[in-house]
Amino acid sequence: MSRVTIKDVAQKSGMSIRTVSRVINNDPNVKDKTRAKVQAVIEELGFKVNLLARSLKEMKTNQIVVFIDRRRGMYWGTFHNEFLHELHRVMKKQGYRMVISPSSPDSFEEDENDGFYLVKNGMCDGAIMFDPNIGDKRITYLKDISVPFVVIGKDVSRYDTSYVDVDNQYVGYVGAKTIHSYGYQDFVLLLGSEGSPINQDRASGFQQYCLEQGIKSKHIFGLSDLESVYQQSLRQIQSEGTKAIFVSGDERALGVYRAIYESGYRVGVDIGVLGVDDIRTGEYMFPALSTIGQPKRDIAELALNMLIEQIHSEDPAAKRTLVAPTLIHRASLVEQKIG
Repeated sequence: MSRVTIKDVAQKSGMSIRTVSRVINNDPNVKDKTRAKVQAVIEELGFKVNLLARSLKEMKTNQIVVFIDRRRGMYWGTFHNEFLHELHRVMKKQGYRMVISPSSPDSFEEDENDGFYLVKNGMCDGAIMFDPNIGDKRITYLKDISVPFVVIGKDVSRYDTSYVDVDNQYVGYVGAKTIHSYGYQDFVLLLGSEGSPINQDRASGFQQYCLEQGIKSKHIFGLSDLESVYQQSLRQIQSEGTKAIFVSGDERALGVYRAIYESGYRVGVDIGVLGVDDIRTGEYMFPALSTIGQPKRDIAELALNMLIEQIHSEDPAAKRTLVAPTLIHRASLVEQKIG
């Protein structure tokens, strides 16, 4: 059987090729009656399936799916929103459209409303994936169907994937060093999921500095939302006598601030706070939040260029790039008087 063409659909439906094209491209000015008639013929002839097959073999869609962790039904943080803004900006500059799809590192869904459906059926040129976990099933799926993709974060489960990441071991190391240099003697690192390589690296760098200085290292995983950070901060301040809190994610520092104020202390003066990400909100917290910034635009540009290279290469080699973070001093850390 020969391949069904747009001309076949036009002839059978009694419409012009231009009208059929407008229906296929969801032109809002097409009348409902016309749309229904053309769509019925498309389904009858199987034109949609053949279009997808042709797209996969012959065409570029200039469309990229961005998979972002749905975080077990919680929320995407401000950092992700700011990063997606930068990624959209660089994609638009390069002539690509961006489609955002919620996903889970523990499983994946495949239906017409999901990004994996677009990837599998050739309706995108490649994918960018945020925040992988150890043994991430999304990475296995993308590798199995041979789709070009780049990870934002670190893939420790495979050696044949490309990724761009901030140097998170250095984030943890420089965070501990900064807090200690201000004279805070008892401090803790609060982190999200233990299954995240990002959090593992930050904990490793934090431990390394503490080991070098002979300081007792304390880090706590599993604090992925404001409530859990707030409750843990209360325990650290009221029961453990913690004098500084290094929190992985600026937005979560709001929970730390509340715990400090409710305990009758002052941020910075009595208890220091250091975040990670350098989101815009941090500069307007009171006092302004000291943080370790991730160069969002640089990471976005590197990831997209890496993906474009994959898309246009017949046998692309895996590339892995670590980007240096930047320490930003503000008022939530204050030099402590010793003695």
